[in-house]
Amino acid sequence: MKKTKSTAILYVTAIFFLITAPAAFAGHGMGAMDGSGPVMNITDGTPVNIDGMVTAIGTAGAGMTIDTGDEIVTVYGIGPVMFWDAAGIARPTVGEEVSVNGYEVTLSDGSTRIIATDITVGDDTITLRDADTGTPLWRGGCQNCNGGMNGQGSRLRDGSCLNR
Repeated sequence: MKKTKSTAILYVTAIFFLITAPAAFAGHGMGAMDGSGPVMNITDGTPVNIDGMVTAIGTAGAGMTIDTGDEIVTVYGIGPVMFWDAAGIARPTVGEEVSVNGYEVTLSDGSTRIIATDITVGDDTITLRDADTGTPLWRGGCQNCNGGMNGQGSRLRDGSCLNR
C-alpha cells in the first residue's frame, strides 16, 4: 500500500512539472536581442489603423478578427484579460466596433502580422505597448512606475501607472 501512495505522489509531481515547465522557461516573445527572433521591435514595422466590427476573439495568442467592411483583418497582441481588468476597461466582444492602432510587422519566417499598440472600444482606449519600444505594458514595459517586473509598472494612456 505504501508503494502505491509513493508512486501516485511521484506521478502527480511529474505531471505538475511537465505542465508548469514551459511557462517557467518561456521567453518574453520579442526574440533574441540580436534581431534573430520573430520580432525585434514592432515599431520598426509599418504603422496601421484599423476600424471595424469585431467578428471573433480567439484564445490567447490567436488574435482578434475585425471586419473593416473591405476585408477581414486579424490583430494580435491585444493583451491578457487581467491587464484589461486592471485598467477598468471591458475587452471588446463580437459585434462591437473598435479602432486599433498598431504596426504591421514582418516575422523572421517572412509572414506578416498586425500587432496592436492601442485599442478603442466605445469611449475607452487602452494603451497596450510602450510607444518607443513596442514592449507590452502588461509585462512591466514602462519606466518610472513602481511595481511590475524589475521595479517597472505599466503606464496607462492618461499617464498613470498600472501597478499589479
